[in-house]
Amino acid sequence: MSGWGKIKDSAEYAGVSSRTIRRWLKMGLVHARMPGGMILISRAALDKFIGQFAVTKNEADKIVEEMLQ
Repeated sequence: MSGWGKIKDSAEYAGVSSRTIRRWLKMGLVHARMPGGMILISRAALDKFIGQFAVTKNEADKIVEEMLQ
């Protein structure tokens, strides 16, 4: 099933640990649970989930400036 991966595969794709993927599942990362219990995550769902935390350079600069003050 191209475009889908198990937790370990998804973690490698996203550049994070399996523990982080499991935490994201609890936070609402969309996934499919197979009858045997295996969890599958689509890359599209993973990209969408990660994308909701993205900030622009201007937003990042503003955050850093506020922290330095």
